Amino acid sequence: MNDKSEGLFNEWFLYDFVLSNGETPLWSFVKENPLEVSAAEMELYENIVKTNMYGFYEVKKVDMDKGLVLKNLQSGKELYVQEKKLTKQVQLRSVFFSRIGMVGDHYELIGADTFSIQAAGEEIKSYFHGMKFKLTPKIAHDIWKRQ
Repeated sequence: MNDKSEGLFNEWFLYDFVLSNGETPLWSFVKENPLEVSAAEMELYENIVKTNMYGFYEVKKVDMDKGLVLKNLQSGKELYVQEKKLTKQVQLRSVFFSRIGMVGDHYELIGADTFSIQAAGEEIKSYFHGMKFKLTPKIAHDIWKRQ
């Protein structure tokens, strides 16, 4: 397994895999707190579990060294995401798979390193709009392997 496959698998397992108790591993961790981490840290994890969204995103605006406005191509929802590194690597209208979640009082990219779809024209973008099934890193991995 290469690093990209491993990262996408780990993300899928933590956030999307459903255990026999009907919960994801991360949600079970939050509820049980087996490492007895502080209440403040557990609140951070709980907020991430409740707000995380995996999707196929288009870059609508770049604020260098600050953040991005990303549009979820499936739902049409736009969010401002605080992120420094990616602002130096991405261009307007770039599209990529990612997970976004609330960290404190703002959104951040919280998933594994991802990949962009290089020649994603309007046809590909519109294909994702209104999809009824949930996108996951497993689906993104399958797409990445075909590129």
